[in-house]
Amino acid sequence: MSIPDNAAKASSRLGGLGAVFFLGTLGAIAFYVQRQEVPSERDLVRKAATVLPQEVEEEKPRALPWEDRLDPTAATLVGFANTAPAAGAAEEAPAPGAEPAAVDPDKALLVQDLNDGHRILLTLDPVLQDSALTIFKNREVPYAAAVMLDLRDNSVLALAGHSSMDPEVDPLEVVTAAWAPAASTFKLVTTAALLDAGVATPSTSVCFSGGLHGIGDDDLTDDPSRDTRCESLSDAIAHSYNLVIGKLALRHLDQTQLASMAKSLQFEQKIPFELSVERSPAHIPADPVDRAKVAAGFWNVDLSPVHGAVLASIFARRGTYQPPHLIAQVMSPDGSDLTPKRPEVDRVLSQEVAEQLGEMMVGTTRVGTARKSFRDPQGNDYVAGVTVAGKTGSLTGKKAPALNYNWFIGYAPAERPEIAFAVLLANSPKWRIKAHYAARRLVQIYTERRSAISRHREARLTPQALVLPERDASGALVASSANPTPPSKPDAGKPAAADDGAKPDDKAGQAPPAAPSAPAPAKPSAKPSAPSGDLPPPPGPLPPPPA
Repeated sequence: MSIPDNAAKASSRLGGLGAVFFLGTLGAIAFYVQRQEVPSERDLVRKAATVLPQEVEEEKPRALPWEDRLDPTAATLVGFANTAPAAGAAEEAPAPGAEPAAVDPDKALLVQDLNDGHRILLTLDPVLQDSALTIFKNREVPYAAAVMLDLRDNSVLALAGHSSMDPEVDPLEVVTAAWAPAASTFKLVTTAALLDAGVATPSTSVCFSGGLHGIGDDDLTDDPSRDTRCESLSDAIAHSYNLVIGKLALRHLDQTQLASMAKSLQFEQKIPFELSVERSPAHIPADPVDRAKVAAGFWNVDLSPVHGAVLASIFARRGTYQPPHLIAQVMSPDGSDLTPKRPEVDRVLSQEVAEQLGEMMVGTTRVGTARKSFRDPQGNDYVAGVTVAGKTGSLTGKKAPALNYNWFIGYAPAERPEIAFAVLLANSPKWRIKAHYAARRLVQIYTERRSAISRHREARLTPQALVLPERDASGALVASSANPTPPSKPDAGKPAAADDGAKPDDKAGQAPPAAPSAPAPAKPSAKPSAPSGDLPPPPGPLPPPPA
């Protein structure tokens, strides 16, 4: 079937009526971190998701024939044909009046067919995508986003945006706009700067008093008679201790050092992506006390969910940065391959610092702020055999609608990373789940699907079908048979429940079966290569990073 082009929608994700409502609702909120009030002089209305300096418009290269019409929400589920059709074979049409056969999302991928004959295969996993949306819908979260990346090449496995508070909001805005404060996830940036400068180690200890729910100016001043509690930098990441981070930043980091690390980790930077991603602003104050508060996660820094997943991927990939990508393959009307080149890989952080941060992030799920979602009271992992490295962040609005902004970014498995992800929830005061619970559910579902996801990376478009080469038990390609019947392409498949109704700290160890209901925003995977005689590299250790 032909999908109508939607150029205007695809080229203006951060504009339109929905954006006005979305940014107006969220932008009028002043924030405080963990019950910390924002000073009155900072209690300002945010006129947009972020306020960035006026950008100079660069001359853009001419768009490719399909480029300005990419719209993941217009993609449909297409089932796999076992083999490519023989030359000249025509697609078999369904009988008149017959209902199109349902497509099993476990054996399908998302494809956008343009009305001029271009075909775009996306990297999204339909089951993961719909599972995220089902969790958000079932728990009645006002706004929510989940982004998951395959660390082999940072292809996007999930790009799920949800808005029940404002139906006018484009779901893709929720994942690509920097509409929420970074909160305590920014502690990772500060810690990277401290480690990189050689002024602290994971075991560096700081003594303090108070500051668990906020930082006052006096709290940052050392007072041996008052500061009787001492914790390490590693503990500060696991338990999100504000004053440990704030005091270390006050002592050792100047404005240039902190701003430079934020820039290296892609704050204030344009992240190349097939869809427009808003820059995540990080305004680092010159005043040392204000800067220490920002370093601990207070105001002045916003983050988009896409950037959150990219940030986690940098730590998982041992300090290397690769922009995410959504397109697995593009086929022109004449059958030629127009697939874009994969984004380049750059080192932005030393391997040593990235690995130290990763070890500290494991503490978050083992003993820290996310432990109840990842371990039961007896210390058993809910996701058996998988250790997750992560960081929480939480801020609550002071003005109506007083939403709580709840982050969890991380990667798994911690020892042999396969995926990086970010989950952001904007909860009402009576919240039902936190971001780390939703993240755990998605990690569970991924672990059940890891073999299928790896296998589906081999899928290739033909003019009439989506082909997944067959392999025998040894992994060798099976010879093609002639004239297969291409699968039908209905607009949607019947969804299966992806949320088991568990509480944030329940013991649900297995993810229930999940299947997408409607084609959700799809994201492309890596640039395709011709199927070889070997299986694709299994998830596990990444290749050696560039020097």
